[in-house]
Amino acid sequence: MGVLFDYFRAPDASTAAAVLERLGGPRDPDAPLLDAVAGKGFEPEVMLRKLQSLLTGVPYEELPEAELLAMEGEDGPWIVQLSEELRDALADAQASRLPAVAERWVRTEEFWDQATTAEVLPFLGEVTALARRARQAGERLYCWICL
Repeated sequence: MGVLFDYFRAPDASTAAAVLERLGGPRDPDAPLLDAVAGKGFEPEVMLRKLQSLLTGVPYEELPEAELLAMEGEDGPWIVQLSEELRDALADAQASRLPAVAERWVRTEEFWDQATTAEVLPFLGEVTALARRARQAGERLYCWICL
């Protein structure tokens, strides 16, 4: 089945942590809608930081890590808070640059040559739009992770 990653925005950490109470995470159809993007296959700690490095030119090792915010148990689900720097790098990404960034991103070792530029572009478009909405609302980005 794999690991599920849903990216969402929230006004504060307590609101984000409350997503653990939703059976299906931030995109749970039986709960009030949250602004969220499905990101299956795009984990936040390494892959999105590599993306941030490609967008900003800042070396990966110098970028802030995602912070574990809440967890249900050892097997999850978990909520991580993404850095404001990552949110802003995504929000500032120009749509015209995304194909070139996607092409470089899929060549990183985390993809194991299993993705194409065309396959990651929809996610890039959705997550950059989510980041813009989050920044405009003064909110942070979070990721719900479930096995």
